[in-house]
Amino acid sequence: MATETLTLFEHLSFEFLDEYEVFVPSEAGRTRDHEPSELMRGFLHCYYKDIYGIRPVTRELQNTFVWLGCGFDRPSSRDTVDRFLTDLEHVADEVFDYLVEQAAVRGLLDLTYSIDSTDVRTMPTDQDESKCYDPMSEEYYYGYGCTTVSTGSKIPIAAEFTESKQAPEETAMRVTRDALAVDQPVWMIVVTAPTIRSIGTTIC
Repeated sequence: MATETLTLFEHLSFEFLDEYEVFVPSEAGRTRDHEPSELMRGFLHCYYKDIYGIRPVTRELQNTFVWLGCGFDRPSSRDTVDRFLTDLEHVADEVFDYLVEQAAVRGLLDLTYSIDSTDVRTMPTDQDESKCYDPMSEEYYYGYGCTTVSTGSKIPIAAEFTESKQAPEETAMRVTRDALAVDQPVWMIVVTAPTIRSIGTTIC
């Protein structure tokens, strides 16, 4: 998410996360060390800074400026970060859709959409990842691809993960349709990727 997160936090509300059952304290007595809204801000901040993984995220959230900016009253533990990410996986698609709806309603989206594919790199120990080739940098990497549509302010409004950086035509079409369901842009800018470029030309 290539937009300044602290600025974005001023416009979006994350309290809706409290309504998801996966974040509700368990009957066995598990309590919240931090609110889901705080942890969501923390993860978005870390991803914006290209910080991934439980340990690196936990270290970043030990930074006083960061945890205060994300609304924490104290730094979070590694277990808390790990548990939140595990819970978030169950509702990630719904959370993304809800945040996009908020951004649209609050006028954060403009009338120029950009569609592009990128790589999402992981450690070789990830059981679901695959060995991919990036023709732009002419190198192999472990991970996934991701096709995204974002607005001029770099806020992603539609996305789908793929096995590699090169998106199949049906994936690009599906992500484009999801983006057009949010709002109708004046311009659709297509970045690299021959398959996506032909689709973008058709849409324009």
